[in-house]
Parts: sequence; C-alpha cells; structure tokens
Amino acid sequence: MDAQAVGAEVLKRLVFAFALASCGDGVVVAPVIDEPTNTNASAFPLDTLVVEVAHQGDPMDLESETFVSGQSVALSGVPFGDDLVIHMTGSVGQSEVAYGRTCEFAVSETSQPETPHLFFSRSVKFADLDVAFEPRTGGAAIADQHGAGLVIGGANQGASVTDVERFDPMTGERTVIAGVQPRIGAVAAALGTTGVVLIGGTDMAGADATFIEVIDPDQPDAGRVDELDQTVTGRTDLTATTLTAGDVIVIGGLDGTTVSGSVDDVAIANGTVSAIALRAQLAHPRHAHTATRLGNDEGAPVLIAGGLDGSGAPVAAAELYKPLSEDFSTSFAANMNVPRSQHQAVRMPDNSVLVVGGVDATGAGVDTLELFSLDGGFVQVGTLPPTAGLTGFTATTLPDGRVLLTGGTRDGATPLPTAFIASLDPIDGSVDVVATDSLSIPRMNHQATLLCDGTVLITGGTDGTQIAERYNPPSAGRR
Repeated sequence: MDAQAVGAEVLKRLVFAFALASCGDGVVVAPVIDEPTNTNASAFPLDTLVVEVAHQGDPMDLESETFVSGQSVALSGVPFGDDLVIHMTGSVGQSEVAYGRTCEFAVSETSQPETPHLFFSRSVKFADLDVAFEPRTGGAAIADQHGAGLVIGGANQGASVTDVERFDPMTGERTVIAGVQPRIGAVAAALGTTGVVLIGGTDMAGADATFIEVIDPDQPDAGRVDELDQTVTGRTDLTATTLTAGDVIVIGGLDGTTVSGSVDDVAIANGTVSAIALRAQLAHPRHAHTATRLGNDEGAPVLIAGGLDGSGAPVAAAELYKPLSEDFSTSFAANMNVPRSQHQAVRMPDNSVLVVGGVDATGAGVDTLELFSLDGGFVQVGTLPPTAGLTGFTATTLPDGRVLLTGGTRDGATPLPTAFIASLDPIDGSVDVVATDSLSIPRMNHQATLLCDGTVLITGGTDGTQIAERYNPPSAGRR
C-alpha cells in the first residue's frame, strides 16, 4: 500500500479498541469517524495518525499511539473514567493538518458507552455536513446541557419556523425534538442547568409574544416544551443573558412601538418557570443593544451597550447591571466611541468585551472595533477588514478564547461568504482580526453555536439553503 497516506477508506475500517481492563474484564469503545462531504476540508491524504485518550481538559495522555497506513489501531491499558475524550491528529510530514476529538464520554466496569462520534477534518476549514437543516433566517442557535446544538425559531420565506432542530456531535445526527409556538425575533438563553428559554419576538399576527417557552431535550417527547403564558417579557429587540446563578436577565426592547427600560428575571425552581419584573430600570431605555456578562464569578455584572433610544438614535452611554443588588450601578460611567446598534458583543478571555460591527447614527455600517474593560472603559482597537460583515454576522467564542466571525452583510442585502478570527493580545490589549477559510455559501442572519467537541455548527442564511457546516478550529495543543 502507498506509504504516503492513511486513506479515507482505510480509516473507515479502523476499530479504535480501548482495552479498559479491570479484574480481567475489558470494554471496547469503537468511535465512528465522521468526515466532511467537501473535498477541500477532507483530512486525507495523511502520512501519520496519532490517537490519544485523555481526561477532559487534561494535557496528559492516558494512552497514545502513532499509526501509519495499513496498521490496525488498538490502544490498551486505558483506565475507566467518566470524563474521557478521544483526540486524533493527522500529519503530513512534520505538519499537523487535521484534527478531531470526541465530546466527553464515560466508560465504567458495568456500563458500555454509546459509540461516540469523532468529526475529523482539516483544521481551520468549514466542512459541509451530510445532514440537512430546515432553511431559516434570524433564528437562534445555542448549545444544550449536553453540548449539542439547538436551532430554534426564525423564519423561512416570511413564515415562522416552529421545529426545534438538535444536532448531536456524539451521534452525528440531526433530529427534530419539539415544536414551539410560531413567532419571529425571539432570543434564547440557557436557563438553570437543564433548559433553554425562548423569550420575546412577535407572533404571526405581529403582536408582541407574551409567552415564554422552556425547552429541555431530556424530557419525553410531549414534555420537552414548557410554556408560560402572559408574562412581563412580551417585547421585541430585547436581550436575554444567563447569570452565574442560572437565571436569565431580560433587558430593554420594544414594547409595541415604545422603547422599554424594563428589566425582568426569568428563573426555574423545582421545575416551575417564573418571570417577574424587577424594580431596576435602564437609565437609557433602548432596543437592538447587547448585554454581556463580565465573567463567571458569582454576581458577575452585565454590560449593556449600544442600541437605539426612543428617537431612533444610537445610545452612547453604557450601563452596568449588578445581579446581587438587582439594580444598575450608579457610579458606572462609560461611553462608546462609536454609538451603534445591531452589533455583536463578545466576552474575551480576560473578561473584557469586544464590540464588533453594527450601524451608526447615519445608518452606515461600523468598521471600528471597540474593547471594553471595567478599568479602561471603551477603547478603539482597530477596524474590521473590508470584506467582513457589519450586520447579520455571527460571533462565536472558540475553545481557545478567540472569536470566529462568519458571514453577514455590508450593504444590508448581499450575504457574504467570508470568515475571520479575532484574537486578543494579552500583553498590549490589542485585537488582531485575520481571515480564515471561507464559508461554503454566503450567509447572513444565520445561526452559529459551539458544540461540545469544539467545532462550530453553522446553519441557515439568506439563500434558504439546507446545507450545514462545521468549522474545525486548530487543536491549540488540545481543545
């Protein structure tokens, strides 16, 4: 057999047999290797293949071996564990060009795990999937409690999409797990430890949706969606942010045509969902803004930035919500350099917030990047490349803390196929934005979410396509 590669057909025949011995007994785990359908993202040809087993997040291998073409793959002596991950790296010469890992799985003496899937493709590539998703624009994408991707809401040719689609990287399957009420423009957030809450938007009559829906994939079919009617959150263009305590803070938006300063708390206790209006009020009522939690510490504050006021002008003044006092800071004062709406705000590894894109007071797209910190306020840190989307793009935090920007539009109508990586320099606080692989198709108002294996699922967009993609970030040592 040609020594230049471990071919795709050979790989498909490999059995990853992990002899997990205990008292003379063994367990065999046989991962299924999923591959992209587009050849430019395929991992092959390769010279060598390294397979490793480790505990989740641990840089040390429990077992590791290197294989070449024609060899069978068998790793032995791996101990039992409830947080195991399989890593696989492909190289050409001395260069690592392909990577994949499973989500976390468990192996014990008494339980045989389900066969985990490992998505293997070229690094920093968008890989087409062989599963079709329902076409939708403006929907929400969020990871559930197991690290699978949920795609919810949105519209298809003006009609509300009610199917809740779930993509599980542990099986490589897309399923419709539930249906939600017809509405457009709802926002999604994680609620507690087991649910995803869908809030706001408009129903099919154009009225504000006053109901809240909680989706729990672990429940039986008929009980996966729990609905709470006639709530205080019936607004559009609002934000929903998960606090460290697990409840969701809902801020601002449009109440009919009135710009709202309201703040509501959505919580779940003993299986019961509640939504209450808090006494806190925005000093500057706004909609089309962002609300970003500044860290994972208990009571971490939430930065409210940008948006439009009652006159339709972008709001320069930011506000800081403090969950422990259930009110806004009276001593906080920070103004954006370029007031904007329809932007994205992403927390960086040092708990600063990167503000990307949006529209300014003249209606023009904003290229200026701003970085907010509690110590320094808003600082301009560069500009977006001239082919990056300014609205309708997605911003997804990768496992290594960098941010993937995909698609969007610059003129409000033409979707873009471009993608970029934004990274923070921890030494001088600057932000670099560099191009990465292009999307298979141009997209705007699409959905993106990070999965438990470290890949990013991309769905939907303006052309009504059913094609889904996964971006495979670099391993960064071990993601």
